[in-house]
Amino acid sequence: MSELRTNRIIPRDGLPSGSSGGIIQVKSVTKTDTFSKASGGGTSFVDVTGLSVSITPTRSDSKILVCYDMGWGSDSGHCSCRMMRDSTPIKIGDAVGNRTRVTGQMHFDASATNDKYDIEQVSGTFLDSPATTSSVTYKMQVGTPYNSDYSIFVNYHFEDSDASWAGRGASTITVMEVSG
Repeated sequence: MSELRTNRIIPRDGLPSGSSGGIIQVKSVTKTDTFSKASGGGTSFVDVTGLSVSITPTRSDSKILVCYDMGWGSDSGHCSCRMMRDSTPIKIGDAVGNRTRVTGQMHFDASATNDKYDIEQVSGTFLDSPATTSSVTYKMQVGTPYNSDYSIFVNYHFEDSDASWAGRGASTITVMEVSG
């Protein structure tokens, strides 16, 4: 029995200028348990435990297509999240004054009591260029940069009673190496 293995097949006349080859590899993680950033835990961003995935690009000119979704809630206040490549925030807005550079943000109003029952979704895609053949880790961080008294809950909401109306969700990061 014969076996043929290749990293990439290129037409004999080569690829047209500006084209790319396709998907080389796919890695994914799905977090089904919960995570919380408690009130009083500071204003810094923290890693969401279990919501990270590593990939080792085969080529330094490869791109990494990052697809993500996260369900999160809070009891009150401004909550932010950002996608990270190792220790570098990616898919964030421009720096302007005191504004926090984020991938996603939400606000829960303590006076609107129904907010505590919400699991909001943040999701999207980003084509990253890590320019390396070393392992890189993509992960989600959450933070409350405005006030350390705010809490964040991942895959559940603040009113977490043992009842049928209390939802539990799942969050995913999928990364795909795309040949350059």
